[in-house]
Amino acid sequence: MEITTAQILQVENYLAKKKFEFIDLKVEVLDHMISDIEHLLTKNHSFEIAFKMTILKWEQHFRETSSFYFGIQYSESKIVVKKAKKIFKPFFFLYMAACMLPVIFVHNFSIIFTENTHQFLNQAFYFITLISLMYVLFIIVNVLKSRVKTTYSFILKTQYLGAVFLVFSLIRGDFFNADGAIKGVFIGFLFAGFAVTYIFHVFYRKHKRAIKKYKIS
Repeated sequence: MEITTAQILQVENYLAKKKFEFIDLKVEVLDHMISDIEHLLTKNHSFEIAFKMTILKWEQHFRETSSFYFGIQYSESKIVVKKAKKIFKPFFFLYMAACMLPVIFVHNFSIIFTENTHQFLNQAFYFITLISLMYVLFIIVNVLKSRVKTTYSFILKTQYLGAVFLVFSLIRGDFFNADGAIKGVFIGFLFAGFAVTYIFHVFYRKHKRAIKKYKIS
């Protein structure tokens, strides 16, 4: 049994009161809630009863929660965090690998570079890091300016502090010891910064695609 346009509006008003504004989830949640109500109507419940029963069922999904993957300081509706965690999990392990593997490699395989080579690499790292930081800041500014919420913008928000790795790498400058060997810890920070840049790139594109899909300017 299908519900009326006026009844659909009541469900939409409920989501508005919950301030559930994630455009990539809002339509999906609305459809699920409508389906739940229509299913209850087939069991001879009135719309009012079916609506209240559906609200009780969905209340748990709108409770604020956090995740280890993003840090306890970032909380959002359970339904948002659940989707964000599923999407972000592979990138979390990529991030960890980018931090640790260069350090492990340098610790176990000490490679000595000539002065000319390590000066060239320092300059290359500095240039790439500067471009990466500018790109990350560009994304942050644009996400904040748009004020459109998606699961992807939530993920991006949790990664803002990752830009510190890029800033630190720029301040540090020299990634080599006096003998021409790479400094393991600092190269770990550098590659962590590159991983953050990649994460920003991927999720900013997903965020923009979601906005385009739902025709939000």
